[in-house]
Amino acid sequence: KITFRRADFKKRDAMLGVFSACSGGASALVSGAVEENANLARSPSSNVAPWRLVPPPDDLEYVPPDDVPDRDLQCSVCLGWPVDPVVLGCPGGHMLCRRCVSGGLCPLDRQPFARTSPPQRPILAILGRLCVRCPDAALGCTWTGPRANVQDHRVACAFAEHECAQCGVRLRRSDPCFGDHDHLGASDRAVAAEDVAEARPQSQPRRSSEGDFARRRMEDISRVINVYEQAERLNVCFIVDCTGSMGGHIRAVKNQINWIVHEMRARLPSMQLQLAFVGYRDHCDTPRIETLPFTNVVGDFRDFVAGMRATGGGGDGPEDVHGALEEACRLDWTVNGAETRVVIHIADYPAHGSRYNDCPRDSYPQGDPRGLDLETLMRTMKDLSVQYIFGHITNHTEKMVRVLNETLGDYIDSKDMMNVELVAEVVTASLHSSVASTVSTLMSSAGRDIAPVVVLSDETPSWDNIAPDLVVLRECNRVSVVSSLFADAEPFLTRRLEESAILVSMAPLPFSQGETRVARHALREDGSAAVVKHFKVVDEEDDVVGIGSTSPDSMIALSEVSAVAAFLGELFNSSREAGDRVHFLGSAVAHGPGLVPFNIEDELPVGDFARFSNNVGWWEPSATRTLMEFTRFTHEVTKGHIMVVDLQGVKNDDGWTLTDPCVLCEDVARFGSGNMGPHAMDRCLAALKVRLDEVPVEVQFEVPIPRQNYSMPGVPVAPWRPPNTVPMTPQDQNLALDDMIDSLNAVRGSRRGQPVQLPELQIMALVRVARDTLLRQPTLLELDAPLKVMGDIHGQYQDLLHFFDVGGAPPDSNYLLLGDYVDRGKQSIEVICLLLAYKVKYPENFFMLRGNHECASITRIYGFYDECKRRYNIKLWKMFCDLFNCLPPAALIDDKIFCMHGGPSPELQNFDCIRNLPRPCDVPDTGILCDLLWCDPDKDISGWVENDRGVSYTFGPDALEGVMQKLGVDLVVRAHQVVEDGYEFFAGRKLVTIFSAPNYCGEFNNAGALMEIHDDVQCSFKLVSRKTREELGDARARATGVERGARCTGRRISRWELQDFSATRCQEK
Repeated sequence: KITFRRADFKKRDAMLGVFSACSGGASALVSGAVEENANLARSPSSNVAPWRLVPPPDDLEYVPPDDVPDRDLQCSVCLGWPVDPVVLGCPGGHMLCRRCVSGGLCPLDRQPFARTSPPQRPILAILGRLCVRCPDAALGCTWTGPRANVQDHRVACAFAEHECAQCGVRLRRSDPCFGDHDHLGASDRAVAAEDVAEARPQSQPRRSSEGDFARRRMEDISRVINVYEQAERLNVCFIVDCTGSMGGHIRAVKNQINWIVHEMRARLPSMQLQLAFVGYRDHCDTPRIETLPFTNVVGDFRDFVAGMRATGGGGDGPEDVHGALEEACRLDWTVNGAETRVVIHIADYPAHGSRYNDCPRDSYPQGDPRGLDLETLMRTMKDLSVQYIFGHITNHTEKMVRVLNETLGDYIDSKDMMNVELVAEVVTASLHSSVASTVSTLMSSAGRDIAPVVVLSDETPSWDNIAPDLVVLRECNRVSVVSSLFADAEPFLTRRLEESAILVSMAPLPFSQGETRVARHALREDGSAAVVKHFKVVDEEDDVVGIGSTSPDSMIALSEVSAVAAFLGELFNSSREAGDRVHFLGSAVAHGPGLVPFNIEDELPVGDFARFSNNVGWWEPSATRTLMEFTRFTHEVTKGHIMVVDLQGVKNDDGWTLTDPCVLCEDVARFGSGNMGPHAMDRCLAALKVRLDEVPVEVQFEVPIPRQNYSMPGVPVAPWRPPNTVPMTPQDQNLALDDMIDSLNAVRGSRRGQPVQLPELQIMALVRVARDTLLRQPTLLELDAPLKVMGDIHGQYQDLLHFFDVGGAPPDSNYLLLGDYVDRGKQSIEVICLLLAYKVKYPENFFMLRGNHECASITRIYGFYDECKRRYNIKLWKMFCDLFNCLPPAALIDDKIFCMHGGPSPELQNFDCIRNLPRPCDVPDTGILCDLLWCDPDKDISGWVENDRGVSYTFGPDALEGVMQKLGVDLVVRAHQVVEDGYEFFAGRKLVTIFSAPNYCGEFNNAGALMEIHDDVQCSFKLVSRKTREELGDARARATGVERGARCTGRRISRWELQDFSATRCQEK
């Protein structure tokens, strides 16, 4: 429990009766505003209304300051003015705006965030000096002034809207009846509002009448319901392997299809289902393919599947998957106007071709004998907007699914269907998920905002370190009789407000999120746990999600909905026994100085949170009969006027404790945006009829026939090894790869820093082709010598060209680069484009690993983002970040030399741990991928110690020895750190660090190194010599390095002779 100061309670008492909040938390209370509003609120005269300021609808508009001292108010990441008030910071004191917060760690020093929002913090006092415009500037107000004085200005502003605390009428000081306002009944408010709008100057926008609002609301609801009903038109094709081992699964589809259809009708009230079937065997079987076109008669589908015979198979493992997909592509997927199109592919063995299987017996190891390409067929399915669900039965199909997903970008959704008893459950869950995905797609194409994703934190905050905020609560009271919810009742009966003021402490980061809001842990002044919920806002330019405000009416509507649901829950519970009751948490609206308005409610009891329904008639299988009966009860007891839906919460001893419901009502102007009106009520009733009234369909199960296992134990899968030839890969027509390489090499020997301005479309084509090339190769590269290995480059383009002069340009030499190609230097775009061009042109000779700087959050700060934005645009930077997520993290040379950017991981047990890492993938805060990119050696420690960088580990010689013995390697090669001679050994020369950016950033006096691994596995180094600051002439200039034609020598050594190694430094001519 928190101990509060007496002064806090005095401030709270002063705020009673005073409503003061500004959107985005950008306002502050001043003594004059408090006194004036308090006097109005306590006025004893019935003819003088207690007015409250209505919060402005939008965030404040800042006037950029032109004085130099205020430049320290810029965000340290984006260097922009803090339009949204600062709510987060870090121990390093970095000034950050909310839109630049992308995770739980500060992007500058990787330290956990700490709150900086309490008013006593100096930063908010400084922010209060920033110049802003009046929130009502659009209506004609020309006031500008300090942000801290906004509330003081709005008290006297003629354009600011005020609300009568007694009757709820909203007026402006410029309105004729503001001074002598008489309180009106609810029935007179609409007329009064129209009269006020008529009396206002024509330059001010008139308020819409309730009829206009209801009409627009019905149009919005119709669009949303139409999206759901479009998505509920399903075309589902079952592609099933019908060879001898699949009899059990064929019978499962036949026997369980009725249950699947019944369950889908219960989940999707307006479902229109078309079913098709493609059964396939192998090339030597007759019939090879059997097809049923789409039909809406479930009996026809069941009879067709019943006639399928499990026979054949060709004597090998793989089957004719190519032919099945070709037949599925020929189906008429447009039938019934279906927007949701799904393939359910059930198989226990993969397609022909060694690319897709590791079976010891394959009659067609080169692929389909008719020349069909599996990836082309899959792309055709994808172009038809078909969602592909693969039900795997054995592990033999894993390679096929993995290869196709690497090529097509995780197109296939793999599900476990080994147990025939779970086929119906898996299929229905997958179909429901597919419909939900279609809804999201249609919503996006219709221009509706899709719920953004925010960074969550499961950590329980330390309340002693979080200062409380003083807030005013406004909560709707529950109605006393059910007749207040009938169609002829006055709407204001559900909106009677009660006010109070308390102190609340809030966690800095949310722990959960819904479609429109995020939830944070909170603590009230009495020590009771609570949850506060903010609305999400999105910065469209940078795709950054934060918290923001919405209209006060929307927030009050959430409190109103909770109060109505709670009353109906009490009414329902009066006839229910303990353990079968429904309870709802109450919700209040909180406002306070310098805070974004939010809703606050009690914390849910401990339990597994689940969502049981939504507000358009979808019910989850976990929904119990009690909850469905409650929803039907709310409709019946209010005579069809109201229905409580969107049930979610936890189960407890007394029943269910629920939160955030929605209320459907015949009056679409009430109960907020969750009220989808009568149409949604009809859909809910239809779903409840299927669930509660119809006789359930039983699921029939049969035991599958076991299949012969063709795998041979003890025979490992052959590792992937590139032949080091020079094949040309298919390239984009707009790429002009040779011209790009010539342009990038044309500046060799010119002045340092001379840019190469490539066409934007050409770079985009390069990124697309390079991404595909990277994903075609495995996550762990297994390579053969000879190879040349380079470390960090960091945008030093001329130095990169010098290294290619020294070591030989591709394809004359094979290269492995260890990452960190961008940031710091001024020509990161030239560096990454040349490297990607070589990778695309010579994919089996040129290899690139991922460094810690090949990450969006790092390049956002250290230069690459700014370079892309300055020379091209942000979209190009995002394309590069997507490509970085596809780079492999590690390589193994001749099974003995282990290469990565950072270092090994304590979680690394074998190389399969790397092979199984997913791609594309962002860099996580912990785990194997993080360690491979961030780990550092330290000769003075033992074991694994937390890294001073704030991420990953530092390891000692003993830890390195343990990992090398576990993996069976003789040498670890890494980069990641500046070393004076360009290379540096560690732990008795078991590890070597390579750094290839000489005179790093012009501030370090270091050499750059290139490591050569010869075909006889001997190693040597070639160096680009460093220069002193005096030789450079400018501390910010980079070293010129070795000129073209430089003579480099270095004695070859075997990895077994590392003890006697000495490298000869390259000297300039």
